[in-house]
Amino acid sequence: MTVNEAREMPTPTRAMTRQQRDLVRALDHVTAVSRKDEGVRKIYGGLCHSFPVLVRTCGLCQALAFVEAKATSRDQNPNERVQAYRALREHVAELLGKTASTLLETVRDDTMTDYMRHTRTVLGAWIYYKRFAVSILKVESAQEAQDAEDGR
Repeated sequence: MTVNEAREMPTPTRAMTRQQRDLVRALDHVTAVSRKDEGVRKIYGGLCHSFPVLVRTCGLCQALAFVEAKATSRDQNPNERVQAYRALREHVAELLGKTASTLLETVRDDTMTDYMRHTRTVLGAWIYYKRFAVSILKVESAQEAQDAEDGR
């Protein structure tokens, strides 16, 4: 599916499957990141590849705690890495229907059933983020993004 075909998908006011909603949301999010500085795009693209691995390895709550720690900065002008983590936090929050400022606390306090549902939702939707990281942001892997950031 091309980006143009995805944009021509039904609007959210029409009945859509969860996968269609996830695809449209991921397209909007990744497209928004594509308008940012190259460093933010590369780091975010790498996060699109590595975030699901982190969720599967550590669990959603610990992965979100890591993202929260990296997204927190008191600087007036946060660096590219902080900006990328903030975008990731906002995108996960929107995906789960939460606010970025309360995402970690909400997921932490979820019932086991809700926690499992949120984990499945994130992992299911993140397939589209990874695909758009490749097609829109031109980041093939998390390692490629890390190498670009390190100047290798």
